[in-house]
Amino acid sequence: MLLDILLTCAVLSPLTPEQLTNYVDCRERNEIIIYMEDYVDLFSQYFEKEDLEIALRITYCESTGKPNAVNTNTNGTRDVGLWQFNDKTWNWLKPKLKIKNSRNDVVTSTSVASWLFYKDGIHHWNASKKCWKLPS
Repeated sequence: MLLDILLTCAVLSPLTPEQLTNYVDCRERNEIIIYMEDYVDLFSQYFEKEDLEIALRITYCESTGKPNAVNTNTNGTRDVGLWQFNDKTWNWLKPKLKIKNSRNDVVTSTSVASWLFYKDGIHHWNASKKCWKLPS
């Protein structure tokens, strides 16, 4: 499955500045995918194949793949877990989706992230968009 989402980064000689930029972007994308490879099987249960890379990139950018990551915001709320669910978002979703487990549970949080991704949009992770946005 990992090979299906890795990009082939071709090097042509001589490289134009645009080709060099594209090559560097491709290498950086592959490095993130390889770094997050432990999550590929789990994510493929909840995300469509064409969305796997963006899901891996979001979690890399949000938590560097650490399910116990916790970040405190300036307003006092916390972002917790692999997907960095904010207190307010998690409290909104808990009764709506009948969530019993914590935000640190990777299966639960990935399931919830998938629901949000497909039902409410990717905007929930806009704070880190500069990091996970795919190059055009």
